[in-house]
Amino acid sequence: MAVSVDTRRLKLTNEEGTEGVLLGFCCQECGIHVFGPATFCQGCSSSNLAQVELGKQGILYSFTIVRIPPQGWPGDVPYVLGQIELPEGPQVLAEVVDCPHENLKIGMAVELTLRLVEAAEGGSERVVYKWRPV
Repeated sequence: MAVSVDTRRLKLTNEEGTEGVLLGFCCQECGIHVFGPATFCQGCSSSNLAQVELGKQGILYSFTIVRIPPQGWPGDVPYVLGQIELPEGPQVLAEVVDCPHENLKIGMAVELTLRLVEAAEGGSERVVYKWRPV
């Protein structure tokens, strides 16, 4: 059975870990959505939040090419770190895959993709969320 890298942000919807949804919260007072865990609204400071599933598609808002990765980075280098704007409003940072660097364009449509990543120092594998062009 596959395990999510962070069950507060990614809920797997099958045992193989090939399907899942991003999690966030929606303010019941003003309607603002946030990605991941929250205790109060970033817009109006209300604590009246409801957990929601966020969209699987978004737009590449910004990106950078990382040439010196953080210690323990399990992937290829260089890699693209993208800031993706979801239709509900929040932005999500994650690696952009399956796209040559020269083809990256601000505003391009991307979709959620899940990948199995080996943990550092012999830990168990985890499913992580990434983005790829639509």
